[in-house]
Amino acid sequence: MEKSQLKPDLVTYCILINGLCKAGKINDAKELFSSLFENGLQPNVHIYCAIMKGLCREGLIDEAYKIFRDMEKEGCLPNNWCYNIIIQGFLKHKDLPKASQLINEMVDKGFSADNATTKLVVHLSRNNDLILSLLKVRNEGSAN
Repeated sequence: MEKSQLKPDLVTYCILINGLCKAGKINDAKELFSSLFENGLQPNVHIYCAIMKGLCREGLIDEAYKIFRDMEKEGCLPNNWCYNIIIQGFLKHKDLPKASQLINEMVDKGFSADNATTKLVVHLSRNNDLILSLLKVRNEGSAN
């Protein structure tokens, strides 16, 4: 694409990063993500979510968390989807304290867990009443 002097836009980057992650080519996805900044582009929430999801899928939860924290510094506010991706990553890697902390943060910002996150929490933390009660209170509050 660059040889033909076509400049990829954010949608193109998002599709490519998502595809590379799904194909298990996480290093290529990370390189492409980095090239956004080098080309003077600011990733949007969709691109951040794509790379975080790919990193979590590959077990690189610490890298995903760093990107999650860096996105706000770069001027892109995380949304409900971002929180759910990173929480699911921590839950899948059985880091309940970090997941719990992020659930608290998510609830404090007015977001709620999606169905997949709630199922993971129930499955992995049946004995952790704190996490379950946070989700229950938040979901009851959003129903009103």
